[in-house]
Amino acid sequence: MPQIVVTPDLVVAVGRSRKQDVKRKVSKIESRVAQYLDDLGIEYVQNCPVGKYNVDFLIGDTYIIECYGGYWHCDPTKYEPDYYSRGLKCEAHEKWTKDQHRQSELESMGHSFLVLWESQINSSPRACKSKIRKLLTPAEKRRIL
Repeated sequence: MPQIVVTPDLVVAVGRSRKQDVKRKVSKIESRVAQYLDDLGIEYVQNCPVGKYNVDFLIGDTYIIECYGGYWHCDPTKYEPDYYSRGLKCEAHEKWTKDQHRQSELESMGHSFLVLWESQINSSPRACKSKIRKLLTPAEKRRIL
């Protein structure tokens, strides 16, 4: 019978893959953005692992779209920096810093990043679709659209 040798690298890799493989429920705002992408004829992968993160939408190998819920990402138009979120167990400014760090890491890997806020998704479908179109490069637009 073959032996499996457990190394620290293997434990880290297994831990990351198990975290990424967790199927989570698709939110209402993610469903709306999926519909926007479908309306635009854009192919995408939803809830896709990229590096150590799981992104809401990956278009091609380059473009990431994240749907930020007002509560879970402490929408800065609704929450003060010192607002304490019991669900997140941190203040709003700390969540913004974490989100910015995550975005910066993904951008440093060569990804273009678009954040759509819940308030925008719910109130301005046309504006969201316009932002999605602007995210894509001219060559990518020709290939996808």
